[in-house]
Amino acid sequence: MITIKDIIGYSKEHPIKSGRQTRLANEHITISIVGGASGLYGDSEKDFEVAVIDKLSGDFVTKIFYPEATDDVIGYMTSEQVESFVSQILHKDFQVL
Repeated sequence: MITIKDIIGYSKEHPIKSGRQTRLANEHITISIVGGASGLYGDSEKDFEVAVIDKLSGDFVTKIFYPEATDDVIGYMTSEQVESFVSQILHKDFQVL
């Protein structure tokens, strides 16, 4: 299981300075987990902005995996929600981008 500690540890600087970004992927999708800067939904420590992107088309497919989403991204997911969401989608075969 991927933990929030792993996600924070994998993070890199986001193009929006002071923000952080972690990208995890399997052969079909990329999960983008961001936060910590103005314009991003989350502080990148306790809550996060999460999006799911189809690798082939480049389209956001977040709503397929999280129907409650009202946009292409899920804002302010708690650490526990992110861990559960990522583990359900990626299972074992993933890579850090």
